[in-house]
Amino acid sequence: MRIVPVSIAVIVLAAVLVPAAAAARPPEADRAAQAAAALQNPLVQDGVARTLTQLADIVLDMRVGPLASLAAPDAGLRPDETLRHVQQRTDPDFDRHLHESTRAGVATMGAVAGGVAAQSAEIGRTVARLDSALAPLIAALGSATDDRPR
Repeated sequence: MRIVPVSIAVIVLAAVLVPAAAAARPPEADRAAQAAAALQNPLVQDGVARTLTQLADIVLDMRVGPLASLAAPDAGLRPDETLRHVQQRTDPDFDRHLHESTRAGVATMGAVAGGVAAQSAEIGRTVARLDSALAPLIAALGSATDDRPR
């Protein structure tokens, strides 16, 4: 189950970082590397995890009781129950587990971001080499199309 979020994180980070390297814009690549380094800092990880947990708390404090009789009449939900109450029934330590898993996810994101940032420099070098290698072919194709009768 943890593989899917990590895969999504890799895709999202690659989509953000790789174009920066491919476009050879060092300031953006530097910012991406700085963001990756920050996400590898335990203090930053704790801060991000706290912020994400606070955002989740807002959603978890939403009352679900009013719709419970329609959605799950046999669930035994009271009108004043929240999503948090529902989760705490199956996991009494839900709040602690939520923070711990969020913190672990942020740490994983930092490791992935660091790898992607490091790889983006190599991708930038490869793009430059491909551009140089393809330049004669592109020039030849361009002159061939310029010479054709119209």
